[in-house]
Amino acid sequence: MKTISTTLLAFLLLFTLPAALADMYVDRSIVIFEAGGQPREDVKVSNTGEEVMYIQVEVLEVKAPGSDAEERIKAADPREQKLIATPQKLVIQPGGQKLIRLVNLQKENQTERIYRINVTPIVPPLEEETSQLRIVVAYQILTIIQPDEPVATLGASREGKQLKLSNSGNSNILLSEGKQCDPADASICEDLPSRRLYAGNEWTLDLPWDGPAAYSVRTFDGIKKEIFP
Repeated sequence: MKTISTTLLAFLLLFTLPAALADMYVDRSIVIFEAGGQPREDVKVSNTGEEVMYIQVEVLEVKAPGSDAEERIKAADPREQKLIATPQKLVIQPGGQKLIRLVNLQKENQTERIYRINVTPIVPPLEEETSQLRIVVAYQILTIIQPDEPVATLGASREGKQLKLSNSGNSNILLSEGKQCDPADASICEDLPSRRLYAGNEWTLDLPWDGPAAYSVRTFDGIKKEIFP
């Protein structure tokens, strides 16, 4: 039988629950450095399996987040990094835990900075004569560093069944738990997609009906329910 050596790399982006699958458990999927807060945050990584786990940690800075021009860049020179993750490699014994410390080195932040932290198991090569499917599950931690004076300004306009939303502030806005009901029958409702609007982002959403739509709007200063007529 022909040797099959396939590796699947799956990035799980979870926004409300801890990330857990296979033998690795990461207790935080989003890390937020709040304005005026501590410059360091810890993420716990657990090995729930029966074998020693080797893990690599990589920091990617996100340029133009949420836009068509978005890029995720690894610093060519580690000395230029304004956010570091340490250690960069972990060895976790079965049933054990280790911490990844994220440290923000930039003291003044005029604009919001966005990063993605890859947490990836390192696996040994497959044996030459084996035929098997290997699944490698990596996790990506969204890391947000708020500006010193955050402002989230949500703009909205309607054209029939199209809702256009924008963020003209300098801090992200999370739109979730969206819902719209049929104006002719309030018992018929549909859920609307969620979206994080980073500074400068615009989003045009096609609605089921030409009527009011509601969203839960989360910003740096809390959550509120907003209706878009």
